Amino acid sequence: MKTSQIKTFLSVVRNGSVAAAARELNRSRTTVSTVLASLEDELGVELFERSGNQLHLTAIGQSILTDCRRFDQVAGQILARCQHHLSGAESVLRIARDDSIPEDIWRDILRRLKQRFPQTSLSIYLAPPRELPPLVRNQSVDVAYGLMPELLNEGYQWFRELADVRMLTVAAPDHPLSQLKRVTQDDLISHTEITLAYMQDSLLVAESPETANYLAFTQYELIRDAVMDGAGWADLPLPLIAEALRKEQLKTIHHRSARWWKVFSALESEQAQGGAVVGWLANELEAYLETLS
Repeated sequence: MKTSQIKTFLSVVRNGSVAAAARELNRSRTTVSTVLASLEDELGVELFERSGNQLHLTAIGQSILTDCRRFDQVAGQILARCQHHLSGAESVLRIARDDSIPEDIWRDILRRLKQRFPQTSLSIYLAPPRELPPLVRNQSVDVAYGLMPELLNEGYQWFRELADVRMLTVAAPDHPLSQLKRVTQDDLISHTEITLAYMQDSLLVAESPETANYLAFTQYELIRDAVMDGAGWADLPLPLIAEALRKEQLKTIHHRSARWWKVFSALESEQAQGGAVVGWLANELEAYLETLS
């Protein structure tokens, strides 16, 4: 039994006649009739009752219809997986990332990724930037994306810089720092800093706070929300806070170092290097970040 026979059978069922099925399949009526007859010969049963130009399923034809539809679906999946493999696309991809890019942007990119590579299965882990390199190094994930520390290409990892991301020192509009015409380092130190936290040697630590008075979270999004609530000031990536700045929910403070840059990078394992999905994803992230530069 061939997939072409099952497809022809299902087309005749949908269209009700050999002529209509031939038009749908872009084949001659003779070819469709021959394929259908060969299927009936192979199965040893009549699948249709003929009434003029119309065909109606016999009882046995009706009873195998669901199985034939499953057969066609499975055959399509097998073909798609083989084509997916031949294209060089990964079958399974484990991704770690930070949240410096807004969630709605990630959702849109991943939606389009699944449209482009429907056979690729994805697992995604959210982590602070400093936890990303060890996840790749320990082979917990295949690739990591984020504002991670600059690394040298070493061992089995490949470090790829995708774009510069502007970092802004911000506070809520009614925060005392936002009211100052000029903010000094002493002013910063006198107010709560909200910064990143990450796991280091099984211990939760804050990432380079400029003051002993800090509040640390493992996600940029939590930091942003805390700043908007007036809990303190923070350095945050522009992609994540652009909307809040536009709505005047956040304000860049007047400090000489309130605007600076970090590099958004990809760290790929040896297994992920050169993969079609990894390459596509890096290009999409780079293209998005370029729109903000």
